[in-house]
Amino acid sequence: MIFGAHLLVIASVRIARRAGLSPFFIGMTLVAFGTSVPEMAASVYAQLAGKQGIALGNVIGSNIANLALVLGAVALFRPIPVKAPTLRRDLAMVICVGLVPLLALPTGNVLGLWHGIGLLGLLGVFLWVARTENRTDDADELGAADRWPVWRIILTITSGPLLLWIGSTLFIESASALGREAGMSEAVIGLTIVAFTTSLPELITSVYAALRGYGDVGIGNIMGSCIMNVLAVLGLVLVFGDIPVEPQIYMLDVPVLFVVSVLCVPILLSGRRVSRPEGGLLFLVYIGYMTLLVTLAPGWFSSGPTSG
Repeated sequence: MIFGAHLLVIASVRIARRAGLSPFFIGMTLVAFGTSVPEMAASVYAQLAGKQGIALGNVIGSNIANLALVLGAVALFRPIPVKAPTLRRDLAMVICVGLVPLLALPTGNVLGLWHGIGLLGLLGVFLWVARTENRTDDADELGAADRWPVWRIILTITSGPLLLWIGSTLFIESASALGREAGMSEAVIGLTIVAFTTSLPELITSVYAALRGYGDVGIGNIMGSCIMNVLAVLGLVLVFGDIPVEPQIYMLDVPVLFVVSVLCVPILLSGRRVSRPEGGLLFLVYIGYMTLLVTLAPGWFSSGPTSG
């Protein structure tokens, strides 16, 4: 996973400079899509297997992990300078997409095909607008030694997500096996180990980017992954079938995601820097959410929690 993150970050920076696009935009799109492969694969598989609750819970739970766990852990490793000029707009987008499950309220608590088409259409519009606002002149500053041939960029940018996916799959399978050996139930494994490991690509990539001095790639990856998870992953899943929204999504997961998203606004916009104390606060919020899921949520919702 670390080597895959290295390839993905390095190739993405090269693409950003060659195309005259900001590293933040590349992190929010190309890197975010690459690190969202596990969420997409898991949600589509769950939908096709008739486990629609897992598909939706995976999207919501992954966004909570991205904002609280990943952003918090990255800041704990190294305070992150925030330089993206469109961050206010992107944060507003993250907050809005977190409320998408509420669209099921007037349609009998079901998200359907037209919701999915709308989400995919909105993704296209968002990417087009973001691209026009994130152009730079970095391509003119590249020396000959920094210009990779196209074949090398393609090979690197495809190898990175592949290695991240393979590493994540091996980690999930191994962690699940260890959980079963320890006597943990499948529900607890799904809500703790699997919920954590589906965000491992974002975590590893963002930490690596921050340590290499590409904090804008890491922040873009986190913001973009949250947007991709809803607009791309959930949009695609809804093309394959409807998803009923269970009470826990309305009453626990969406409110927690909304609170975490709003909490990120002052953290990311005050001082243009995410400090270690702010990262520690987000990390503690995630630990508190996981504790709530395991200890209290099963008693609150008779059908069992669905987030993961």
